[in-house]
Parts: sequence; structure tokens; C-alpha cells
Amino acid sequence: MPALSRICTKLFPLIHVNPASNRKKHRAFVRHKTNALLVSLWFLTGDAHAQSFAPSQKAARFVSEVVLNDFRTAQAGGGYVFSYDSRETETSLSAKLDRWLSGADPQAITMDPAEKQALFGFYWAASMMPANSPCFRDLADPACGADLSKWMARELDDDPRFIRAYESARTPLGLPPIERNAH
Repeated sequence: MPALSRICTKLFPLIHVNPASNRKKHRAFVRHKTNALLVSLWFLTGDAHAQSFAPSQKAARFVSEVVLNDFRTAQAGGGYVFSYDSRETETSLSAKLDRWLSGADPQAITMDPAEKQALFGFYWAASMMPANSPCFRDLADPACGADLSKWMARELDDDPRFIRAYESARTPLGLPPIERNAH
């Protein structure tokens, strides 16, 4: 049995190759297999394209609110979570966040990788919350904390939706590689 026929028989066991077949049948078989492989590649390419980063305006607004709230607290001398440039203003910070969250400029914000990762966690949680979530009305609402915690817990549990979203946003947002939790 020729080598190609042996390989095809192993890869595609339901398709039998008759070693005594003529060259026309063999060429037709190879052509059909090639077409099948091209179709498979087309599906894979389409799937990879579907996984690309698509910014969510709702989630971006939520992250901006979280960061600007933290920034105001920092400016007032209170405790804060994220680091800010000493010359930063609300306007400049808001513009940087918009540019960063659009996926157009991964270096728009100069936070360390862990801070960017945390911001993406807020972003993903907001993208998963229903439009009527109390978080979109008032960050200080206790119901917002409950809603946000539910989604942040899923992130920490390596929800596959989070992993896919994070991986698709890594390059556009300049995120570090994800460290998955050991269960």
C-alpha cells in the first residue's frame, strides 16, 4: 500500500483506500481530502476571528467610573487601589481609559500589569452583568457589591468565558499572560 494511502487510512478510517485503484480515483480522493481540510481551516479561522476583542461601551463606562471614583479618593487623601501619575487629572485619566479600553492603544494607561489585569476583571464583570444591574446606577449601592462579587468570583474560578475574553483582550489591552488558579 503506498505511503499516502496508509496515512489517509489511519487519519480517516471510515474512508477506505483500495490499493488497486487507478490514479484517477486516488487523485479524486486527495482532492476531496484537500477540500475538506481547507473547509476545516476556514471554520477554524472564522472561530478565531469570532474570539477577537470587541469593546463594550457599557463595561468601559463602568471601569471608568470605578477608576475615577478611586482617583477622586486618592486626590482627597484617602486609600486607593490603583496608581496614578502625580500630574494626572480626571480629564486626562478619563481620556486614557477610553483609549485603552477601545483596544486601540495598549500603552494608553501606565499602570503595572497586575493593575491592568484587575481593571480587566472589572471590565469583564461589567460586560456580564445585566443592563439593569444596580452597578450601572450607583457604585455605592450594596446591591452593586453583591452583583459585582458574583461575577468576580466566577473570574477567580477561571470561568471559561472569562478566560476566552481575557485571551482575546491580551494584545489590544496589553495585558500580562493570565495565571490560572490551581484547584
